[in-house]
Amino acid sequence: MQNLFSNLKRKHSVDGSSPDERDAKHTKHNNRHSYASSSSKSIERLSQDFKPSLDLSDQRSKPSSSQKIASLLNALDDALEEDGMDEVLSLVDDETLSRCLDLRTSLSKHKSKIDASTINTPPASQPQPKKSHDDFWNLPKTMSPFSLTPWKSSQIPLILPPLPEVLDPTLEASAFVHLGCGSGKATDLSYERLEWVGDAYVYLISTLLISQTFPFFTPGKCSHLREKLVKNLTLADYARQYGFDKRAKLPDSLYTAGKDQERTKVMGDIFEAFVAAVVLSDPADGVRRVSEWLKDIWGMTLAKEILQEERNGLLLDSPLWRLRGKAEPVQQIISTSQSLPPNAKEQLQKLLGSKGIQIIYKDAAPEKKDPKNKLPLFTVGVYLTGWGEKDKMLGSGKANGKKDAGIKAAEMALANKKMMKVYIERKKVHDELMEMERAAMEKL
Repeated sequence: MQNLFSNLKRKHSVDGSSPDERDAKHTKHNNRHSYASSSSKSIERLSQDFKPSLDLSDQRSKPSSSQKIASLLNALDDALEEDGMDEVLSLVDDETLSRCLDLRTSLSKHKSKIDASTINTPPASQPQPKKSHDDFWNLPKTMSPFSLTPWKSSQIPLILPPLPEVLDPTLEASAFVHLGCGSGKATDLSYERLEWVGDAYVYLISTLLISQTFPFFTPGKCSHLREKLVKNLTLADYARQYGFDKRAKLPDSLYTAGKDQERTKVMGDIFEAFVAAVVLSDPADGVRRVSEWLKDIWGMTLAKEILQEERNGLLLDSPLWRLRGKAEPVQQIISTSQSLPPNAKEQLQKLLGSKGIQIIYKDAAPEKKDPKNKLPLFTVGVYLTGWGEKDKMLGSGKANGKKDAGIKAAEMALANKKMMKVYIERKKVHDELMEMERAAMEKL
C-alpha cells in the first residue's frame, strides 16, 4: 500500500507537459472554438447560455476533488485486480481487504455526488440559465453504451448497495401505487405506467453489461443470463430486500390467499417502475446513476459466472466493443483473439475418439419447462459405440439449450474416472496395435 501511495503522489506532483506547452494547447483550443462559433451564431448563443467557461490550464495544475478521488479509486482498482489478488492476500489479512473494498465503494459513491453537484450547480460567477420555451435545459446528456464497463469480481459489493435517489417526489410516490388505488383516470400516474418505461431500461442495461463481460458467449447463452437478471422472480426479490412491499399501495384483492405468483409479478413491476422514476426525475444524470446501481446488484447475482469468466482468463478482441475506424477482414479479427479452451465435448472426443468409434449426443428425455425461468429444458445424453460397447450412455445433462445440455453430459462422463479409465486403456491398446501394424507395413 505504501508503494501505491508513493506512485499516486508522484502522479499528482509530476505533470506530463510544460506550462508553455499547456498554454499553447489552450490557445489552439480557443482558436478552434472561435472558428466554430463564427460559422454558427446559434451554437455560440447556446454555448454562452449553458456552458460555463473553464480555465483548462488551472484545472491541469490543480486537480479537482473528483479527480483526486478518481485517482484513489484507480489505485485501489489496480491493487485489487484479479490477476494480482494472490499477492495482495499474502500482504494483508481478510479484514484489511474487506476494508479496502468498503473504502472503494464509499469513494465511488462520494465521487458520484461531487460529479452530480458539479454538473447541476453553475459557478458563482456564472448567471443562472434561463429555460427556453422548449425546455432545452432539461434535455438529458447522451449516454454512450461505452459509459458502462464490464463487471469485475473485485468490484462486486458485499452488501446490497443503497437505493439511488428519485429527485421528483411525485414520481417516487407513483412508483408504488397501483392504478386501482387512484382516481380511475387513464392519465393517473401508477407503477404500471412507469414499469413500461423502466422495463426498457432494465433490458438495455443488462444487455450491454452481459455483452461486454462475456464476449465469447453465444447470443443464446447471453439471453439465458439476461433472463436470470430481469425475470420477475429476481426483480421481486430485490424489491422485497429494499422494502418496496411495505411501501406499495395495492388493492386488498392482491392480499388474498393463492395470489403469491401475482404479487411476485407486481413486485417485479414496482422494481422496474422505480428504475423509470430515477431516470425520469433526473434527465441529466439519471441513466448513469441507475446503471451503476443495477450493475452492483446484478453483479451480486452473477458473481459465480463473473468469477468463472475471470478464471478462464480469456482475452478476446471482440469487434463489438472496439472501434476500429476501418474495415478489417473477419478472419483477421478472429486471429487476434486468444483461442478458447476445449470444452467437455472436445475433451471427451480427444480421450475416446478414434477411427470407427462413435460418440453421439441425442435426446435422453422429452422436452420440459424449466420451473425456475419457465424456458424450455432439454435433457441430452452422450452415447458410445466402440471399445466393446454399443450405444452405451456415458452421461446426461439438462440445460435450456441442447448444446449446453450436451456439454453437461460430457462433463458427467469425464467425472466418472473409473469408467473413463477402462475406455482410455482400451483405446491405448488399440493405438499400440495400430502403430505396430504400421511399422510392420513400412518394413515390407
